[in-house]
Amino acid sequence: MPFECVFTASTRIRMPTPGDARFVTYIENDVDLKRLVGGVSGKSEEFYRNSLSAINDLRCLIVELLTTGLPIGRCGLITDSVSDECDIHVVLVKDHCGQGFGTEVAIALKELAAEMFPDKALTAKVHPDNAPSLAIISKLGLAQSGIVHSQSYDNGWLKFRGCLPPNHLTSR
Repeated sequence: MPFECVFTASTRIRMPTPGDARFVTYIENDVDLKRLVGGVSGKSEEFYRNSLSAINDLRCLIVELLTTGLPIGRCGLITDSVSDECDIHVVLVKDHCGQGFGTEVAIALKELAAEMFPDKALTAKVHPDNAPSLAIISKLGLAQSGIVHSQSYDNGWLKFRGCLPPNHLTSR
């Protein structure tokens, strides 16, 4: 089933367009913002314009305020055909953090994941010092399942996982 958009009480979550490149470049290169959510990308607006025009999955969605229509963040669900996991992520610009938008968006993504990927467990990776994200993870009902061991930015981050849905087939 194709994805168009999802509404929360305060936001609209939608597919990106090349017109979102300037906003995505800003959010992906903001040093303070990205300190606890993966580090700056260093990529250009042209890079994002090209990559946003090619996205046809749910890994990079735009979060807009309903009241103004202005983008306030990006979020997404990352999965593949062989994994039993669907990873959730939410990044909001600093001016809109701490106002409940992150929780609203995360709950909407959890519901979207259950609808779009019913045989996958919801997962997340969080920097151990990212208290706001840890609070949201708790509200989603995810339990810590380990620590990330990688050669990437997420080495040492906490891994969280929800239960597999009841309809998940264990004999794959």
